[in-house]
Amino acid sequence: MKAEQLNKILLGTAAAVALAIAGITAAFFIKSKGAVEAHYRKSDPSPQKIVNMSAGKENSVDAFTDLGQIRISSKRISENQEPAIIVVSPWFSYPAGDKTLFEELSQKERQIRAQFTQYFSSMTLDEIRAKGESEVKEDLLRRINAELVMGKVRAVYFNEYIFID
Repeated sequence: MKAEQLNKILLGTAAAVALAIAGITAAFFIKSKGAVEAHYRKSDPSPQKIVNMSAGKENSVDAFTDLGQIRISSKRISENQEPAIIVVSPWFSYPAGDKTLFEELSQKERQIRAQFTQYFSSMTLDEIRAKGESEVKEDLLRRINAELVMGKVRAVYFNEYIFID
């Protein structure tokens, strides 16, 4: 009888340990999945999708996608630390059929790229992250529209928005 009771106790203990291990493992995977996803950004829609969604509406838009990919060094935190690299591929929406604004955007491509470089290189990576993507876009929209004379860009989008540190 004593051996039978000992076996039951050992079996119960082993089952409790196995259940605890399974529960802790499941909790870890559930918690870590959310933590990993928190570092991913929700991508912006493609230029074609934005144009198609607005087609035929009163405020329809076209997309200016000529800037391509821009690589920028952030501000250094200290002399000893290397700056982070920001890779951004911006594009803009502007009123559909506005050929003069398109021409101005094309002519001022260098100045617009310089606005991106000045903006991101004036802040550390932590400052950029603290602002958040939507505030960064709003700041850049104001800067770009300040450069323009023939019209205004409606929104700034990013095909790529990557930090390499």
